[in-house]
Amino acid sequence: MTLTNRLVAALAVGTAVVLSGCAKKTGTVTQEAAGAVSPSPSPSPSALSGALAPAAGLLSGLTSSIPGMSQAQAILGAGSVLGVAKAKLPADQYSQVANAVPGANALVDEALKAGLPALNSLTGMSSVSSFLSKAGISPQMVSQLVPALSKAITSGGGSQALVDAFTAAVQ
Repeated sequence: MTLTNRLVAALAVGTAVVLSGCAKKTGTVTQEAAGAVSPSPSPSPSALSGALAPAAGLLSGLTSSIPGMSQAQAILGAGSVLGVAKAKLPADQYSQVANAVPGANALVDEALKAGLPALNSLTGMSSVSSFLSKAGISPQMVSQLVPALSKAITSGGGSQALVDAFTAAVQ
């Protein structure tokens, strides 16, 4: 083997060792491990699929406007607040909220799957504070969720009376 061939072989082996070390940590060689820079720390809204896809815009807005909130926290936080509204509002009013907020029922379902107490046991935001705290959602983050969801209701065509009823229900 010539010196050049040995150097090429050594480089190939070294690259394979480095990449296999990255694969052991994460299970796959990521773009970051290969040298690419990820544009954002959380998945893009387009990464949502199924029933949560309609909520992508809302979740993106929550993660960008509430400091430190991840996409997973936005799903659980919004789902919890909407769950309290579903538990406390008359069915026809919650239906209007769900029609105004894309993906509202899917967000509630995700929060329930993650451990949100049963809707019939929710009496207000104090009913979900422990659940939200365990998810790393601070009281400051929660206080920003209600106005953001109120704005989403308005943007989705909900009346001011509906926003007022929603706000009263989730306090």
